[in-house]
Amino acid sequence: MQRITPWLGLAAAGALLQLVALNLDFYTFEGEAKDAWFGVPHASGLILLSAGVAIVFLIALAANRQPLRGRAVGLWVGLVGLAATIWIGYRMLVPPFGETPGTNNTIGLFGSCYFICLPGSDGDAPADVLFGMWLGFVGCISVAVGGLAHAFSRKGRETPANPTIAREQAGMTPYLGVAALGSVAMFVFGYTIFTFFTTQDGQVAWSGWVPTPQTGNMVLLGMALVLGLVWFARRGRSPASPAALGGVIAVIGAVVGARILYRMIVPPFGDMSADIGLAAYLSLLGVVAVVAAGIAQAVTMRRAAGDEAHGASPTAEDPA
Repeated sequence: MQRITPWLGLAAAGALLQLVALNLDFYTFEGEAKDAWFGVPHASGLILLSAGVAIVFLIALAANRQPLRGRAVGLWVGLVGLAATIWIGYRMLVPPFGETPGTNNTIGLFGSCYFICLPGSDGDAPADVLFGMWLGFVGCISVAVGGLAHAFSRKGRETPANPTIAREQAGMTPYLGVAALGSVAMFVFGYTIFTFFTTQDGQVAWSGWVPTPQTGNMVLLGMALVLGLVWFARRGRSPASPAALGGVIAVIGAVVGARILYRMIVPPFGDMSADIGLAAYLSLLGVVAVVAAGIAQAVTMRRAAGDEAHGASPTAEDPA
């Protein structure tokens, strides 16, 4: 517990405020209070990520299983918290509700400043910011300040990394390479600039990122997890055995793929008809690559471990 500074305590308190805020109302829209996930799901997803990063690193430090040095832990907590602070502050100045897109509107959803507007643009609409959003903003500031202050504290600089590393390591394998490429494909094709949906008889093209933000956040997180696991395995510092690592990657791909497939079957446009673009299928193909590579990694490494154990066992001709 000596590795935890009061600054990390401040970050932990801020993370709890963030989690509480996500269950409260953020805005009033057309006379009704709306929660954190209405209109600003990307901001809410970033708040949730900030809270998760702070809590996970705090638990790791308390258990002396921190995967990074104390300074790096503080920087990760602080910078993610800072990003959340900036984004929620922007959304307090520019609510995502408007009658018509403003001239500075980059991407609108149904005639609103859903994604990017500048303060004072024609897309802005009067909206009351409620207590939940203020609470989330205070929580984000606390996480950012606590994390960054810990990073530059003496105790933060002196705390070494002590990650959990599996005894068996196989390094980089072709299966892990395929899984990494598949994870990038499932996000890039589906949730960046490529067309996932088309509406209004093909006249309006949508990336999956704007109309399905929760799915986009899940795919982004899945990609980050797969790439992180592959990176640690490549450096011989995987937290799981080679076979278990493949199983974990396959499960991540399956969960992400189920969500993508659901949104392909049930588009987010209500009664409006929508067609599925080629990029959606390419994204799903990336998921298939992740799952198949993870299963192949698990089966191959388990078989290799079994053969090694069998070869090392004593026989009648060669007694121990």
